[in-house]
Amino acid sequence: MKARLAMRLLADLMDWDETRATEEFAWLRLMVSAKYDHYQGYSPGARFYVNLLSWIAQFKQEDRPTAYEFIRKHLVFVSQSEMHHLVALSMPIIQRSMRAELAQSLSIPLYKTWGDRQIERRLELMAIRTLYVGLSDGAKVDVFRRENEGAISTEQVVAASEISEDKWRKLNGALRERLDATGFAAETSLFERVCLIDDFTASGATLIRQNGNGEWKGKIPTFCSQNSDRLGTSLAPDCCIHVHHYLASNRATDIAEKSVKDYGQVVGKFRYELTFSAVLSGEIVVSDSSAADLAKLLKDYYDPTIEDTHLGKDVWYGYRQCGLPVVLYHNAPNNSVAVLWATSDPKHQPPGHRMTPLFARKKRHADHG
Repeated sequence: MKARLAMRLLADLMDWDETRATEEFAWLRLMVSAKYDHYQGYSPGARFYVNLLSWIAQFKQEDRPTAYEFIRKHLVFVSQSEMHHLVALSMPIIQRSMRAELAQSLSIPLYKTWGDRQIERRLELMAIRTLYVGLSDGAKVDVFRRENEGAISTEQVVAASEISEDKWRKLNGALRERLDATGFAAETSLFERVCLIDDFTASGATLIRQNGNGEWKGKIPTFCSQNSDRLGTSLAPDCCIHVHHYLASNRATDIAEKSVKDYGQVVGKFRYELTFSAVLSGEIVVSDSSAADLAKLLKDYYDPTIEDTHLGKDVWYGYRQCGLPVVLYHNAPNNSVAVLWATSDPKHQPPGHRMTPLFARKKRHADHG
């Protein structure tokens, strides 16, 4: 759809006068060309304007200003270039964490670690004996590897967290070669740090959680349980599990840090570290305490038939009620408010409103029955 036609139709839907339409079109042209049109969930020929018109049209006339204002002032859209920038920020943050750990072990201030030859040599060894593991396809391990060309070896990066016995042998063999080539022939070829990397955590639950039976679930406990028997063979006895996310919600950092601390006290085989390239402010979260008209809109235009065993019930604020107004360029997180991404199933007649998404989400989990 041509932009000029789309804008005219939008002005009609929103009942804007010429002055208001001119102001809004200037903003839309900028955001659509820079961000929204590049959402990878759109099908060919159906970009942002087409979806915006369908999305706005689902609301009653009196509710459309609230819906548009939500997009105008609250939506956080993370573009591909912005995500790649967060990937590029990762290594300096990871390296600073290593330096801080070494400073703490030596009981010296962080600034004193710079310029000391022995400490710099120890950091070089730590960097060589670090393995980087992608926790999902969102980890962008290809981008991470390219951004750190020369700083890390290809054999230090693994795209998936389930590593076979044969792969571990190859990783340790390549580590032995790097140690010999860099003057560390006397050092053991064991990884002293495993850095688990991923793109986004909103609730922290996928990363680590404790169920009603007291069992620990999530990506961290799974990786640790699968590899705890490798301590002393592939991994150093005091190996550190360093989890790094490119982006996180404020809520996720608090929950994950507490859960990891509790988990570490129960399962003390590893040391743990959490870092993030960027953390979203808690001020962006939408909840019952937000503007009354916005909270009412999210509930009034909600279809409970979108729920499944993974999402749970009453998820107008998103999975685990995270209330995020966030969309990533490759997908809309289910932790974001449902009105952004939810699609009513055409096979089922909803008891209330039939939801039309602005940024349709591609689900990783599905119910089968």
